[in-house]
Amino acid sequence: SVAGLATSCWNMAASGNGTTPSLDVRLTRSQSGNILDIDFIGGLSEVAGSSAPAAAAAAPATTTAIATVAPSCSSTAVVISGRKLRILEHRVHKVEMRTRENGESEEELVVSNLRPFTLKVGVHDSADVPIVDCSLPLRATLLYENGSAVKQTSLSEPLLVGETDVVALQGAATFKLRITSLSSHRDKQRFRIQVAPQEESLTRTEPLLSVVTDPMKSVTKLGRAMPPPPLPSPGGDAAAEGVKRRCRETLDAHAQSIAQLQETHVQIAAELEAVASLAQRAVRAKAEPTSVAAPV
Repeated sequence: SVAGLATSCWNMAASGNGTTPSLDVRLTRSQSGNILDIDFIGGLSEVAGSSAPAAAAAAPATTTAIATVAPSCSSTAVVISGRKLRILEHRVHKVEMRTRENGESEEELVVSNLRPFTLKVGVHDSADVPIVDCSLPLRATLLYENGSAVKQTSLSEPLLVGETDVVALQGAATFKLRITSLSSHRDKQRFRIQVAPQEESLTRTEPLLSVVTDPMKSVTKLGRAMPPPPLPSPGGDAAAEGVKRRCRETLDAHAQSIAQLQETHVQIAAELEAVASLAQRAVRAKAEPTSVAAPV
């Protein structure tokens, strides 16, 4: 019907812009009363004209929202970098020889809790070349040998004192540190120093910017350094056989000299015995009286 057709058109127009449109319907009838034509005046054209700018205005808003979200997504992405930290120098107070549980010997680094030691780290690239044009704030922290954190047991003094926060300039940073805790007070555990960026987020994005030292034993008195055990001579058994051969030759030469001395001693003893015999005969000859011939 005409009323139904008009209602459908009115609903379409209303759903387009959310407002009630002004719709004029013009019907053309014949003399017999039949509808020959239907004209919609003003309503649909105004609705189309008003809905088009709204759609055009909505499109830039959507584009703007997308452009705004893109930078925020890129800012949370993980930054892949080839920078890494490397230990350039680690000066301790003493190096001792330590025997492991399996019987093997190894060097043990020892520091005194009364004296500072030096640790120098460098910032390198993926090709292990120093990066001299960087400025990186670093921090040194104290760990156990197994990598766990050392807990503060007293409020008197921090566990690690000295220059714990240093900025790496021209590719290197030098720390002067002192461990106040003793290994004997920590179940004989040894300590390590970890160096990492002061900004924790930088450590997460560049995990290679973290390095730990070899384990160190912390004591109060260093004592005297024990001399290292003698190293085996090169050549092994062959060198030992050479020493034995030279010793045998020397002993043989000494035995020959002793035998010659013994022969000389026997000869001298025989000569002395002969001289003594001659002396005794001479003495007896002098002691006997001389007979005098009687005159005729």
